[in-house]
Amino acid sequence: MSTDAKREGNARHLEKLERVVFRIHKDGSDGITKDQIRHAAEQCGQSVNAWILDAIRDKI
Repeated sequence: MSTDAKREGNARHLEKLERVVFRIHKDGSDGITKDQIRHAAEQCGQSVNAWILDAIRDKI
């Protein structure tokens, strides 16, 4: 169970972040699947979020 202080701390942290959503087809018709992304992140020892941010940084 979380405390009020924990929820308030989480809310303050989330205020510092910006949310970006991207969508891919479940059937892989985009040329990539969620499982492929997860696997690639695991192979690099990263979270999916960190792996995606690194991939974006490489392209910018």
